[in-house]
Amino acid sequence: MTKKYILLLVSYAVVASCLAQSSLDSILPVRGLCIAAPSPDGIDPFIDFINKDLVPRKINTLVLRVDFRYQYKSHPELVADNALSTSDIKKLVRTCQAGGIQLIPQVNLLGHQSWSTNVGKLLVEYPQFNETPYVPLDKELTWPNEWGLYCLSYCPLHPDVHKIVFEVVDEIMDAFEAKAFHAGMDEVFYLGDDKCPRCQGRDKAELFAGELTKIRNHLALNGRELWIWGDRLIDGKTTGIGLWEASYNNTHRAIDMIPKDVVINDWHYERPDPTAIYFA
Repeated sequence: MTKKYILLLVSYAVVASCLAQSSLDSILPVRGLCIAAPSPDGIDPFIDFINKDLVPRKINTLVLRVDFRYQYKSHPELVADNALSTSDIKKLVRTCQAGGIQLIPQVNLLGHQSWSTNVGKLLVEYPQFNETPYVPLDKELTWPNEWGLYCLSYCPLHPDVHKIVFEVVDEIMDAFEAKAFHAGMDEVFYLGDDKCPRCQGRDKAELFAGELTKIRNHLALNGRELWIWGDRLIDGKTTGIGLWEASYNNTHRAIDMIPKDVVINDWHYERPDPTAIYFA
């Protein structure tokens, strides 16, 4: 766990310890932490972390970044190294239920299908989904580079992508017994690419809103809620926030095109920009 998370928990603990549960619920109804899912051999220490650090501090929401580190039965070809078993997940589920914590799985959709040239399982197994197949991945690239590569995206208009993605989403939601799903959808640099035979020339805001709405509608069929990071809904140029924590490719206009029941997680690296007010 990083120093940032430790400081966050310590600072929050001071506030939580001074308030009764009812007052805390009215002031901070969602008291959450987002963190990478543990490895299989780290399940027991992670359970101790939940019981000894999160529960006493009245954390009530835990987003676990799982992606493809789960032993998916619907798509075993997508299982990444160090994947958690169903038994591992159930231990976490029972621990969180006992501690009054809502457990939410995160699988990055649309963007973050690679970290630079380290390609994630979806595009490894289904390279036809890659929005930008012409970007070279056979050598290490530093940022910035001529292809603008930070992380790859899948093409939201590929006719076969959602069958696979939604089967993965449904399976991880069932395993987590979850009521909400976190789709990530942050830092999407590749969208509506000029060389994509399906997306070229299309409005990037409409593409982003369309993908978000499609995911939301699929979850809603089973009474489940969609959570996302909020950066692509902020105009990085007008606000001066920049292209990492906000959009430089005009996806920000999607904020007026998406369902209002999508839960937006506002975040920033360093500056305390008051974008939560904008979203409200």
